[in-house]
Amino acid sequence: MNKPTLKSVSVKQLYTYLDGGKFAVPKLQRAFVWNGNKAAKLLDSICRGMPIGSVIVWDTGRKNRNMLRQSLHILPPFNDYNKRVWFVLDGQQRLSVLHQIRKGGERENGSRRLVDFDRVVFRVAGTDGAADFQYRKPVPGAWVPLSTVLSPNWRVMLRGLSAGQLARVRRCRERIRGYRVPIVSVESDSLEDARELFIRINSLGTPLGAADRAFARASEFDLRELAEQTWQQLPHKFRKVRYEILLQTLALVEGVGDVGERAFETVIEQWDARLEEHEGARAEFNKTWKRLSDAILLSLEYLNNRFNVLDDGLLPSEYMIATLSIFFFSRGSQPTAWQRREIKKWFWATSLGQRYSGRGFRENILKDAEYFERLARRGAARFAAGELLDPSDLTRTVYGQRSSVADAFYCLLVSNSPLYLADGEKMPVDFYASQGSRKHKHHIFPRDLLRRHGVPSRRANSIVNICFVPARDNSVFGSRRPSVYLEEYRDRRHFKRALRSHLIPDGEVGGLWDDNVYRGYNTFLRERTRRICRAFEAAAGCKLFRKD
Repeated sequence: MNKPTLKSVSVKQLYTYLDGGKFAVPKLQRAFVWNGNKAAKLLDSICRGMPIGSVIVWDTGRKNRNMLRQSLHILPPFNDYNKRVWFVLDGQQRLSVLHQIRKGGERENGSRRLVDFDRVVFRVAGTDGAADFQYRKPVPGAWVPLSTVLSPNWRVMLRGLSAGQLARVRRCRERIRGYRVPIVSVESDSLEDARELFIRINSLGTPLGAADRAFARASEFDLRELAEQTWQQLPHKFRKVRYEILLQTLALVEGVGDVGERAFETVIEQWDARLEEHEGARAEFNKTWKRLSDAILLSLEYLNNRFNVLDDGLLPSEYMIATLSIFFFSRGSQPTAWQRREIKKWFWATSLGQRYSGRGFRENILKDAEYFERLARRGAARFAAGELLDPSDLTRTVYGQRSSVADAFYCLLVSNSPLYLADGEKMPVDFYASQGSRKHKHHIFPRDLLRRHGVPSRRANSIVNICFVPARDNSVFGSRRPSVYLEEYRDRRHFKRALRSHLIPDGEVGGLWDDNVYRGYNTFLRERTRRICRAFEAAAGCKLFRKD
């Protein structure tokens, strides 16, 4: 690797480089990940003359042109007429913003969210001085899109502004176009040099995720592109599943014997070596990846259909996708009745026991992957649920805090086909159960009521005190005692059936009807916890809880 060289160029000159297709994005780079607010802050820093960091490029010969990334970025495509390739190792996000801010329009970032660059605006109304930039809707005569400010026809497009406002726009335009950006150029033909430099640079700035570091180490195949293709096949309700889970599945398929980033690096090194040594290895890898992708899709479908994991917001653990995928990878088809029974035990015991978090989670993931391979090939392997759980673990699980226990609880409620309390009709739980629909989750004993009667906040927020209720009814119930707000439904024929559908005790007496709120709530928690535990065990088809 030659000694780095440094030069400083204006943004105006950067635009010449961008238009000429000078910059290229290497396969080891991640996608564009910034949002609109970060884009606005970058332009504000530039207009204020503040430092924004340097752009670091790997200046290499055309023989490394195969490292070009053709998608998952928003920079202009590399121009084949350039004699050298300037791969961007650091500064892709800033260059992307400077390029797209001039064009305007919507682009999707790496988090699958649209960034509307026409909403990155400059304030033309107000006192003179430092420019204001925000990510918001443009307002004629007040907030002007930066795409308009930087347009060659800006005077014509903004002819409705006052002379003072036009002068303000001109100063903003000159500051941006005249701002000088340091470019550090590292000349080398070694891919290993570039890869190591990329990882070191990004360990100091915006941290690379485990998947990004793994993708950067793959030299013989474009693993990021393959992961993106698989991700695009996922159902929309599971589009928050991370790339890391795809890599973990690959590591489990290959029997790496580890979990997390070390597993990713190991499996990539193994496949890189095979691809370099054997011509037929590429076809073998493509076949493996296709089977893996199909297995992941089957796993998500199974979790959705069999356990009412309606979306990724109700998934007790992402690792469940990876371990269950080993079953479908090995089997290639739907499970038999015996296998379905064992998978039921695994799902509920793993969720409630939080086996994929905390101490020992790595061993449990590897153990379950081995188990699923045996189950798929032999068909009669039994799943060992482990130690029985304490029912009080349910009571201590707090509403509003994400946990595998809470997710399992919501999946259980969905599977019980809850009914409206008012008329006994079936509720559309695919909407009410979503993690984002908190307004449709109801405290059976209202929090304000419990607070007034001395019940601690965490105990009042127990998930055992939660059920699905439309926001409309929730607001009507208010902070009254259950015995009061339920009274109007109590004599209706469907009422007990509706309570049972929510796993709420339906007896004529009990904590729900006690006029002493403090005593009634504690009785209710015990009663409903027992009912929920029985429902979990019925769903799993095995004993899960100790006697309370």
